[in-house]
Amino acid sequence: MDALDGTADFSLVCPECGVGNPPQSSNCLVCDRDLEKTVAFLEDDSFDLEVTLDCLIEYRKNFWGTNRTGKINHYPLDKMQNLEFGGEISRFKFDYEGERKVIAFRKENLEILKALLTDLMD
Repeated sequence: MDALDGTADFSLVCPECGVGNPPQSSNCLVCDRDLEKTVAFLEDDSFDLEVTLDCLIEYRKNFWGTNRTGKINHYPLDKMQNLEFGGEISRFKFDYEGERKVIAFRKENLEILKALLTDLMD
C-alpha cells in the first residue's frame, strides 16, 4: 500500500497481457510471465516497447493504436549502433543490421528510453 493515500501500486505493466503488477513482482499476477528481465514497459501511440537488460522488443499496434497487430520486432542492444534521440520531432533513431530504424515516441517516453539505454549500454 502507498503510505500517502492508502492505494496499492500496480505500476509494473506486463508486456504479455497488459495487466498492472506490484513493482517488485517476479511474475505477472494474471498470465504468470516472468517479469524479472523487464526493465521498463512503455505504451505509446503505435506500439508498446519492452526494455529488457539485453533487448528492445517492439509490439506494433494497429493504425488507431487500440490493438496489437501481432508484429513484434526484437532489437538486441549489442547490435544497435549510432543511437540518436530527439531532433525536431520526438524520434529514436539507430542502425540495426545495416538499416536505419526510426521510431516515433511521445516526448516523455523518449526521455525515459534515453535514460534507460544510457545506463544499460554503458
